[in-house]
Amino acid sequence: MIPYIFVAAAAIAALGIISAYKKAHNAILEGQNDTAKIQSKFFLHVAIIEALPIILVIIGFMFAEGQTFTMQDIYIPLAIIIGLFIFNAFIVFSQISQVKHLRQSKQIDEPTLNAARGISFIAIAVSNAVPIISLVFTLMITS
Repeated sequence: MIPYIFVAAAAIAALGIISAYKKAHNAILEGQNDTAKIQSKFFLHVAIIEALPIILVIIGFMFAEGQTFTMQDIYIPLAIIIGLFIFNAFIVFSQISQVKHLRQSKQIDEPTLNAARGISFIAIAVSNAVPIISLVFTLMITS
């Protein structure tokens, strides 16, 4: 049960941050606001979203202390966490390809393209941070 605490932390962080990313990415493409405001709002959402997963990782690590788990106990949690990596990459890279298509059809300008790419690469990093931590802690609790 304890490895699934790490899975829950990874899922909450990954899905929440991808949701905030898509919202910020669409706002940049629509040209709603200044990109600096959109990015700072995105980082604020990321900070709020990551609070609960960090607490879950700490709780999971505290409960796992003194217990031993075999590799068979963590196969499914590891598969779910790795699936979250793949999901994050798929969503972000599909958004990047959408931006490339819009740029080729001359629907967006170069600064918008650069802002959209920038927030996309930031989103990859921050959306995979907690899943990486969860993956490491899940591997650490095995005997």
